[in-house]
Amino acid sequence: MKNMLIRIITLTLAIIIVTYLFPVNMIHLEGEGSDKLLSAFFTAIILALVNLIIRPIVKVLTLPINILTLGLFSLIINAAMLWIVDHFVKGFSVSGFWGYFLGSLAISIVNSVLYKLLIDKKK
Repeated sequence: MKNMLIRIITLTLAIIIVTYLFPVNMIHLEGEGSDKLLSAFFTAIILALVNLIIRPIVKVLTLPINILTLGLFSLIINAAMLWIVDHFVKGFSVSGFWGYFLGSLAISIVNSVLYKLLIDKKK
């Protein structure tokens, strides 16, 4: 439970960081101050649920194409998961294929770095 909370917090921070790194017309969190933080938190929760429930099913269904592309199709699956989240969360918006693709890639990288930093500090 504690590990899941740390993952949600790092994912929230990653989403906030990525929205500041990308142009507003590509990835955007609506609101100011605490509203933006709340939108990022809900986005992180929905993204975690989508990755927990839907992503494994999609990965199994797309296994043949994933094998043919040597795993690169996983990047498209990540973009599709971000697209699903975009449609469920009101305060989070992404535009265009490249927004989903680069946004999912950036969120994954920033989230991994933040998680590693937090785990290393705990040890």
